[in-house]
Amino acid sequence: MQSTPPWAIYLVVFGVVYGEAALLLGLILPGETVMLAGSVAAAIGDTNIGWLIVGACVAAVLGDWTGYWFGRRSGDRITGSRLGGWVGEQRWARAEALIRDGGIATVVGARWIGYVRTVTPFVAGMSQMPTRQYLFANVVGGVVWVIVVCVTGYALGETVGANLLFYLAVGAGVVMLGYFAFHWWRNRSGSQNTAASAE
Repeated sequence: MQSTPPWAIYLVVFGVVYGEAALLLGLILPGETVMLAGSVAAAIGDTNIGWLIVGACVAAVLGDWTGYWFGRRSGDRITGSRLGGWVGEQRWARAEALIRDGGIATVVGARWIGYVRTVTPFVAGMSQMPTRQYLFANVVGGVVWVIVVCVTGYALGETVGANLLFYLAVGAGVVMLGYFAFHWWRNRSGSQNTAASAE
């Protein structure tokens, strides 16, 4: 990471943070992990933490805004698609209930809850949450989330150093493998239960 050009770090961080909600990448790789790694790289290398924060804020807001408009225009098709089925009916329902009950507070708070952060923009659009209301919550939540995560990563990088990148990479790998293993096991168990019921 110390030898990685800053532009490459910016590209990866901004791309993942944008795609987390816009393309549902957050179900595979949480944006916090990538921002933490980028912030540590800024602490130990040539990447500028100021530009990283500004760019990540823009990416977070635009990514969720994209997800909101996808949900507003074609929410039913998304939830009914194969990708929507992969997210799971219960997750969509939970996010919809949170949006309905919490409004702005839910959109802001969702930034800190794994998969909820990923699907909230789609659900807010599907639920026809007022555009201005959503935009306000999106900007506030996105900016606060990015600043807190990046400043934390930068501070850890200055304190712990390059070793933290290794632990972040290992942690991200474990999370991804655990998620896929759980998803595979749940689908397998569901298929077996369905087959048993048919018999």
